Amino acid sequence: MGAQRLGLPGSALGRIELARVSILFWVGAGLSRASGVPAPPGYDFQRFLLNQEQCWSDYLAWREQVLSCQPNRGHEILCQLQRTHRARIVTLNQDGLLQRAGCQVLELHGNAFAEHWSGAARRPGVVWQGEELDQALVRQALEWVEGSEKVVVVGSSSLLQPVCDFPLQRTGRLIEVNLQETPLSKHCDECWRGRAEKLLERFLEP
Repeated sequence: MGAQRLGLPGSALGRIELARVSILFWVGAGLSRASGVPAPPGYDFQRFLLNQEQCWSDYLAWREQVLSCQPNRGHEILCQLQRTHRARIVTLNQDGLLQRAGCQVLELHGNAFAEHWSGAARRPGVVWQGEELDQALVRQALEWVEGSEKVVVVGSSSLLQPVCDFPLQRTGRLIEVNLQETPLSKHCDECWRGRAEKLLERFLEP
């Protein structure tokens, strides 16, 4: 079956009131793992159609796991930076932890707590492998990448296509915050190694 384009709810495309410097945080699963969030269920649309009941059972169980986790210090710092700096956030995560911390985000891969209809089937509001991203969200994300003085990639493996290449469109400095080297590392101006929830404190320094 061909790729499907999904219009995903729950993404903030409105203007964020900002001050000071322009920073875009590109947030991956590493920040959520620090809160104990496990990987989401591994589905694609074909597997979903073959066993919709099992898919929903898996996602409902995952939602419960996520709800038992709390935003960590890294989430709190990003929320603070949105209030005090020209900070925007694009996330690849589907768990809603950034929003629970008070952040406004653009969700490229959807939100597992949202739902929508695909034909006659009700399904989780996420992008699965083989499905096209919402092009309005892609355009907004790339506009933010190109228009930011700093792009900070936080806790991302930088392996998932096509989004792993989006930060490379930056015109400003590219900073990676990760426990280990990734395919993005060689393209970065700075690589900070360690736990994101600790390293993000640097952005609060005067």
